[in-house]
Amino acid sequence: MQITSESRVDKHVIEPAREPLHSRQAAPRLPAALVLLLPTVVVLLLLTIYPTIYSFSLSLNEWNMSNRLATWNFVGLGNYVAILRDARFWNAAQITGTFILGTVTAQLLLGLGIALLLQRQVVAQGFVRTALLLPMMTTPVVVGLIWRFMYNPTQGILNYLLGSVGLPTPNWLGSLKTGLISVMIADIWEWTPFMILILLAALQTLPQEPFEAAAIDGANAWQAFTHITLPLLRPTIVVAVLLRVIDSFKTFDLVYVLTNGGPGTSTETLSFYTYKWGFKFFQMGYAAALSFVMLIMVVIFANLLILTSTRKRGAE
Repeated sequence: MQITSESRVDKHVIEPAREPLHSRQAAPRLPAALVLLLPTVVVLLLLTIYPTIYSFSLSLNEWNMSNRLATWNFVGLGNYVAILRDARFWNAAQITGTFILGTVTAQLLLGLGIALLLQRQVVAQGFVRTALLLPMMTTPVVVGLIWRFMYNPTQGILNYLLGSVGLPTPNWLGSLKTGLISVMIADIWEWTPFMILILLAALQTLPQEPFEAAAIDGANAWQAFTHITLPLLRPTIVVAVLLRVIDSFKTFDLVYVLTNGGPGTSTETLSFYTYKWGFKFFQMGYAAALSFVMLIMVVIFANLLILTSTRKRGAE
């Protein structure tokens, strides 16, 4: 069979040049990725970025929401300067600091102690763990109502038990001495399970080799706890404390249900003070400025806590 010259044409001349596989596949991926990310970006803008910009703009203005004809009156940093000169703001900040220091410290100590106990084998361990988590799963308003009934000066269970053993029966929520303590006790009862849950999970993941080595060296339980358990738990403790501090800054439900900020201003936290300016006095610009001041305080505390923890770990 004779092969003509036409059949000898080089194959690569007849067939078109093929693009690399990676260039053909990469082209449609970019638009598809943008299309898939677009709904998330839109939701993020609508739910976070836009309200933040709007509230910050509002904090630079005066606006009485109760007056339908009132418009925004630009005052610049006037609201922030007024906050720094507001004695009631500093009183609320002091109360908030006392509340956070007392509740978070008690929750950490109780949570760590109970977590250490639950780490051991106890009778009906599953039931005990579930029962301890119930307060955290209860709505804060319901928690406030439960403790309000318990604090009732005439029909509450607390005063009944105190009176039955001859102890004085205080007016828990109506006294300047016990008002803030009463709110703190309810918050400790509600959120100690949060600490238990986090610390117990961390305890169950600790490596056993350091404890076995310490036992061989003759270390007792306290030495193993202070030199091994606590250092290993420090990152978890920092995270748990940070989350509780941030959440405690926003405590509103318990204060609203139990004391409504009283008696006087003895339980008026920053969040409740901001609520008053926004939804009782209807000064929305001042309330927005208060919220941003709270945000700044939380950011400063969080960075100080993380910096302190990082330095300690570096020193070790």
